[in-house]
Amino acid sequence: MEMHQIRYFLAAARLLNFTRAADECNVTQPSLTRAIQKLEDEFGGLLFRRERSLTHLTELGRMMVPHLERTYEAAQAAKSLAKGIGKDVQAPIALGVSGSISAYLRSAFTDVANALPGFRLSLTKADSGTLIESLMKGDIDAAILIEPRDAPERFDRIMLVQQEYGIIVPSESSLGTKGRANLADLAFMHWIKGEQDIAREFEERCAAAGIEIEFRHGAASERDLVDLVVAGLGCAVAPAGISLPGSLAFVTVADLDISRATVFATIAGRKRSTATDALIRAIKARAWTPG
Repeated sequence: MEMHQIRYFLAAARLLNFTRAADECNVTQPSLTRAIQKLEDEFGGLLFRRERSLTHLTELGRMMVPHLERTYEAAQAAKSLAKGIGKDVQAPIALGVSGSISAYLRSAFTDVANALPGFRLSLTKADSGTLIESLMKGDIDAAILIEPRDAPERFDRIMLVQQEYGIIVPSESSLGTKGRANLADLAFMHWIKGEQDIAREFEERCAAAGIEIEFRHGAASERDLVDLVVAGLGCAVAPAGISLPGSLAFVTVADLDISRATVFATIAGRKRSTATDALIRAIKARAWTPG
């Protein structure tokens, strides 16, 4: 599979017209058709059905569109990162991060530092609410955070991953042993507050079920949240996949239904720095894995 074949396929899938797709890609129609036929040979099935003037995607073609879009975008992002950055530019970025620094994000930092010798990173760790305030005031250039339900109008984001939430409890507790719970099981437990927006929704869901939640303690980062649960100060709401020590367990709660996207956020209409653009390209060039 070659990138030009993917580009031709995506153009034809969007336009549903081989002639117009060939014009857009600046190739002859026979060349575009041959490239798509090679893809069909590789995938083992037809991607399009051409019936007189009606061209439409097959089921296989429809299934391939999102996968090939991601492949093409990632290749373009990697190419831009490698070719489009000056060698002697001073490129500072003030980046806010809520949660932990994942191996994925560390590798994105490495890519930018290798491609952009002038890269200067200033990292701020805080909860999402604080980071959004800093973004709006211009104290930081960008942030990786959990998207709140009431994000500002100028909040511009790139979605990285969608995560479901449950609770973290001691492994030896009754809920930790079972690995699952109902909302009714959460009554009379002590809680540690993490992300403000998540905590608010958690309280709302429990209140609707007649359960009053008491937050006795609070932590601004996931690492601190885990440490406080380990210390026996209470339980906490956390995303699935959070890194936990053996003494803690993640428990899925039926009917909790809290889900949030982790996003790369900037402010729409504000000129982005060279380093911010480079980091965005590095992030787009790979698939996000949280934690």
